[in-house]
Amino acid sequence: MISSFRSKSFLVGLAITLLVIGLNYISMDNVQKLLQRVEGILYDARLLATLSPEMREFDEQVIIIDIDEKSMREQGRHPWSRSKVSDLVTKLMDAGVVVVAFDIFFAEPERNAVEVILNKNKDLGAQSRAQIQQLTDSVNFDQEFAETLSNSEVILGFLFDDRAQTAGQLPDPVIDWSYAKGQLSEIASFEHVLGNIPTLQSAATGAGFINSVPESDGFIRKASLVLNYQGQLYPSLALEAARVYTLADKIETKSKVSGDSTWLQGLSFGNHFIPTNEKGQIFIPYKGRERSFQYISATDVLNDRVAQEVLDGSVVFIGTSAVGLADLRTTSVGVQYPGVEVHANVFEGLIHPEILPVELDITLAIVFTLLLLTGFTLSILMASQGPIRILLISLLSFALHISFNWYCWWALKVSLPLFQIILLITLLTIYYGAVGFISENANRKKIKSMFDQYVPPAYIEKMIRSAKGVELKTERKEMSVLFADIRDFTTLSEQFTPEELSDFLKEYLSEATAIIFNNKGTIDKYVGDMIMALWNAPLEDEDHAVNAVISAMQLITLTEVLSEQFKEKNWPEIRVGIGISTGEMVVGDMGSSYRKAYTVLGDAVNLGARIESLTKYYGVDILVSSTTFTDITKQGIICRKMDRIKVKGKHTAVEIYQPIGFDADVSDTTKADVLLHETAMEHYLTGNFIEAKEMFMQLKQSANLPITIYSILITRIENLIDNVEATDWDGVYTHESK
Repeated sequence: MISSFRSKSFLVGLAITLLVIGLNYISMDNVQKLLQRVEGILYDARLLATLSPEMREFDEQVIIIDIDEKSMREQGRHPWSRSKVSDLVTKLMDAGVVVVAFDIFFAEPERNAVEVILNKNKDLGAQSRAQIQQLTDSVNFDQEFAETLSNSEVILGFLFDDRAQTAGQLPDPVIDWSYAKGQLSEIASFEHVLGNIPTLQSAATGAGFINSVPESDGFIRKASLVLNYQGQLYPSLALEAARVYTLADKIETKSKVSGDSTWLQGLSFGNHFIPTNEKGQIFIPYKGRERSFQYISATDVLNDRVAQEVLDGSVVFIGTSAVGLADLRTTSVGVQYPGVEVHANVFEGLIHPEILPVELDITLAIVFTLLLLTGFTLSILMASQGPIRILLISLLSFALHISFNWYCWWALKVSLPLFQIILLITLLTIYYGAVGFISENANRKKIKSMFDQYVPPAYIEKMIRSAKGVELKTERKEMSVLFADIRDFTTLSEQFTPEELSDFLKEYLSEATAIIFNNKGTIDKYVGDMIMALWNAPLEDEDHAVNAVISAMQLITLTEVLSEQFKEKNWPEIRVGIGISTGEMVVGDMGSSYRKAYTVLGDAVNLGARIESLTKYYGVDILVSSTTFTDITKQGIICRKMDRIKVKGKHTAVEIYQPIGFDADVSDTTKADVLLHETAMEHYLTGNFIEAKEMFMQLKQSANLPITIYSILITRIENLIDNVEATDWDGVYTHESK
């Protein structure tokens, strides 16, 4: 019987191995996105762990000219006049810069000051108009910039965006690509572009696209070197800068044709060959965390505060790290990483291909072989062992595979997937551990109870379970959305230096993002200091309303903890207002052709934003909609009704509530006040103003709950007693501001 049992367990081990191998061939998007997300987490951990404390250095000096807060403070808000940009390029070239690349595009002409004057002063006489007209050329800043470009080595940026109407001009193609109509290609394709105005583009040395390529979890780990626009390949900003820097006239492609498909394998320019995947992408060779490259403020260049030897012989990327200009990306090395520095990393990798992590064409075959050998070997070794030996074999297998994976990365610059190996060893360890336990304890428990005893609720298992409902198509579903905004941020930010403001936001947003992720939420976007997060997409979450409210409570606790920490840095305390709404929303990519992260639209989304703005008015930290209230009270969260209102832009009245806490955590005194509050609100809403006022005054005196609402309601009641007929009262208060 023992021999038969072990034989069956060996076959089960092989079945588990084949199941894990089969994950590569399942075409379901949710399974593939799950694999990518977890693999991305492991990739980030490996990258961060292997970053060298000493920054790599090459003969080629790459510098970032930063349009930062200091530049905008001294030179004026962005966008700047083309005349100022022209001066910036001129000063860089005079200082000996070899190539200038703009992480910016100029899709519209700058209005001529003379035309503005003439249009604003229609009553000017003909002679005056003629005299002013003669000044037109002297303030034609587009032409001034074009003349500067024609005498410089400048690469302009442009953006592929199928959400926009095509504008501007593209440069002449510089990529030779053998591609026949009707053939299929994995390279992303676009039909619309935001290019530069012809005057500037025709004068520039070249141009490259500035599109970023976030993965399904929003992190940028790879860069597209080429994109397809109407059957023609165009280079990225970094690739075009590398071509110009190496004095190459063209970029050659290496492709493999199979049937009706063309598979890109790499690109070459000058003496460089860059292997890519079939999408024309490479792993970004991050030098380190943000500001690993030298940053120079643009205003320092304009004001001649930079020594010439600093810039001489360098390649310059012009972009912005300013928080207000929103060119910040979520990357493997930071969640607020300047987009211009991504281009700088890619450029350095193109000039020095030896630092590029390689994604081999045979990666799938290697993974298949490793999985098969590992599954077969472990099924033989573990089938006849007890739990302790199985654990030792498992740990040894983990150590060997992780060491091999890291060796390939560290020594060979080859990136191999790791998650499926970890998953296979884990599943085999769990299975054979359970079987071994059953063999030694057959008279004590059934298989299920023993299996449960040995399987902790690990994070990877949670991801696997939740992935059943992952779909990235645009759809309509019930969700919860959270808006969190730092109160009086404009005033608060004036107390910081630009560097302190950047550090402040980085620390707050990083901690807040971790809370939301830990509660199954997804970050939709950051808008300055505001966080928008959503639940129940892309991962299914039946308790989305509860998890959103738990996140909100933890965010309030976070602000209290951070405020104490900030005191040690002489930073001001922070307060956050949070609005949560639950309801039917439209979720999906909304037609974006290059960003894969979800976003949501709908009245419920707008309501969440509106009620967040009301938290300060009502003197509370969190407000939720009535739909959210209904869902969370079923889970034991105590709330108090704050008001029945009409928000700006809406004609239908809604009720809003303040979450107090879980029933077990709320004191009996507070519960009694909540009950009294509900009774008072019922009197108020039904027009029994005298009874309501007395109760509200009692609650205001007890002060167990935030009392701002009671001052508001008492004042309202005093006005209503004299001015409102009982038959006219519907309990609704209309907010006229957002």
